[in-house]
This record gives sequence, C-alpha cells and structure tokens, in this order.
Amino acid sequence: MDKTIEQLREQHRRDYDVYAQTTIAEHLAELADRREKCPVSFSADGGFWVLSSYDDMSSVLRRNNRGFISFPNMPDGSQAFGQKRMIPLEIDGSLHRQYRQILEPFFSPDAVAKLEPRIRRVANDLIDNFIERGRCDFDPEFAFPYPGTTFMALMGWPLEDAAKLTKWVDIFLHGIPGAPQEETDKARAEASAGVHGYVMELIEKRRTNRTDDITSHLLEAEIDGAPIPLEDLFDLFLVMMLAGLDTVQSVLGQSMAYLGRNPDKWAEMFSSPEKLEPAVEELLRWSSPAVPTRNVAAESAKVGDLELPKGERVHCPLGAANRDPKYFEDPDEVKFDRQPKPHLTFGLGAHRCIGVHLARLELKIAFTELHRRIPEFRLADGVEITEHLGLTWGVENVELVFEPGRRENA
Repeated sequence: MDKTIEQLREQHRRDYDVYAQTTIAEHLAELADRREKCPVSFSADGGFWVLSSYDDMSSVLRRNNRGFISFPNMPDGSQAFGQKRMIPLEIDGSLHRQYRQILEPFFSPDAVAKLEPRIRRVANDLIDNFIERGRCDFDPEFAFPYPGTTFMALMGWPLEDAAKLTKWVDIFLHGIPGAPQEETDKARAEASAGVHGYVMELIEKRRTNRTDDITSHLLEAEIDGAPIPLEDLFDLFLVMMLAGLDTVQSVLGQSMAYLGRNPDKWAEMFSSPEKLEPAVEELLRWSSPAVPTRNVAAESAKVGDLELPKGERVHCPLGAANRDPKYFEDPDEVKFDRQPKPHLTFGLGAHRCIGVHLARLELKIAFTELHRRIPEFRLADGVEITEHLGLTWGVENVELVFEPGRRENA
C-alpha cells in the first residue's frame, strides 16, 4: 500500500532553516550530506521539501506548467513582500508568456550589448571613488551600487534612489539576520509599505510624463488586450527590483572575497583573452545565490524517488545543484578550465532568468575594469567577512586593500 503524505514527510523529515546563521560553505556541506543520505527531505519547519541534487532540481524546474507551478515562490508559502503575486516569477502559462514577450526585447543580447559603454562608465566612476585611498569596502562601494545604477537607468528611476531601494530589497531577501521572526516580519512590512508608496508615486508621475525606458513601456503595454492593472504593475516592479538589485551584487561580493583569498586565481582569469568568459561562468556556478521554490500542481508529481501529491512545495537551493559531484568534479573548488556543464545559477525552463545576458555582461565588465585598475589586491587584515543565507545568498564586509591609483574622470 502506498504511503500517505504524512508518512512520507515523517520518513524523510530533516528540518531546514532558510535563514540559518552559518557560513555558505557550512550550509552547502549540510546540503551535500543530505544529497548522500536523503536527497529529497522534508522540513516540518516551514512545511516544504528540500532538494539537494542537480538532477532533481533540474527536473522540477523544467516541468513548470507540466506538473509544477511557480506560485508561491516562498518556501513557507507566504507572500512576505506585500505583493499579490510576484510577476512574472509567480505566474505561469499564457499570462507568463505575455509578460516575458513584453520584457524580452529590453534584455535581448543585442539590446544588452548597446548598454556596454554605459555599464563600463558606471564601473569606472565607482572605482574612481576609492582608487586613490588604496582600499574599499567592496559591497557598499562597488557591488551594491554597480548593478543598481544600471537597473535604475533601464527603469528610468532616479539614480539617487538606488540606495533606498536596495535597502528594502535586502530586508525582503535576507530579513534581519539573527533577529526573531517577528522582527523580520515587521521590517518586511515596513519595507513593503515603503516600496508600495514609492512605486505608486512613480507610476502616477510617469503616466503624464512618458520617457524612453522600461517603466513607460510597461505603462503602455497590454495583457489579454487590456492595460496592465495598477496592482500588477506594482508586483512586476517589485520582482524587477529583487532581481536587478541583488543577484549580480551577490556574485560580485562572493567572487571578490574568494579572489582576495586566492590571488593566483585573479591573475589566472586574465592570463589570456579567452580565460575570462569561462572564469565568469565558473564563478557563477560556484556562487549561485538564488533559491527558487516550486509547487506540485498535478494530482501528483515525481520528485526524486518520491511521488508527491498536489500542493506540496519543493525548495531548490541552486548552490547545492551546482556543487553536485555527479557533474562537477571537486565541486567546492573553483576551476576556470572546468569541462563545460550547464550550471543552474540562472534557473531552468520557462522561468530561466530573463536578465541572464545583462548579468553576464555586468560581471564581465566589472571584473575587467577592476583588474585593469587594481591588478593586485588582498583582503584587509582584521576584518571578518560575514555571510548571509535567505532567499538569496551573499557576503558582506569584503574589505579590499591595494596599491593606490589615479582617478580617470573628473
């Protein structure tokens, strides 16, 4: 006789803390242990299943609209950011395809390539701000504003608001580290109110003052033959903030922390022109900040060796998939000459990250300009790098020390 879902949950129970106060390496080691002992485990704390292998995660992500849906994307099933649903992240089918068709022209390879001069200028302006000092706190002085400036320009939002929006995004994705859940919930509610007021005011202004940017384009776009409703515009802008202000920041921060500990790798990345792109892909694999959730929509769906019924939530820490030794030999090591195997950092299937080309270009330009102007650096003595988990993973306190250089712009 088949086991009930309660029996499966109990048999495969191994609780999982999404916001665990531990290092990324320790968290990945715990997920590796699950991969060996219980690759599909159930966390009663939050009520969701945790995957740990490449095959299981890629299988689930490929089956969006074929047994799985993306709503809700939070592992505990909540809508913690004040949204009705995150668009297009938490919608599927025809509605999802229409939103993707509206957005894709702005993020196509050709459209992104035209942004290169602007992105390169932003990178060098930020480097100018600290190059003469010979040291920097990398996250707030580069990783944090660098993708944010590009995002704000694409959206047509005031550049001076980037810091405020990024602070809200940080609370959404990472909560208040070490604080009780009640404090995180309160902070998220306040951030949600701030974002809602900001977006509504911006939309009202833009309705009578169109410009050549994504915001104006979305105000004129139609879904199912009608203008996008105001509440859906808020949900859409919220998702674009979450994606545009955090992921590249996280990859940059983790990468520079690693490269500061391994200066030979910094040199290796630029030892020949063909080295950079595979190096960027390897750092993307190794850092993997995103952690999506999918939900069983069919009467049942196969997940690993289990048959899960409708309504079960499946959590996918992509960093664990990208450290699966079945496909990545010595997975915890950074190898720029690794044999190509598609990593899952940008997701897979219908919801693969729409900004993949922009993210790759931003990373390539950032590393190139940083190396050109700071050919050697180290981590500052006595400064402890802190790491955070949550709905994306990242690092803070990446203090870099280097030979002072000269500004290039006035």
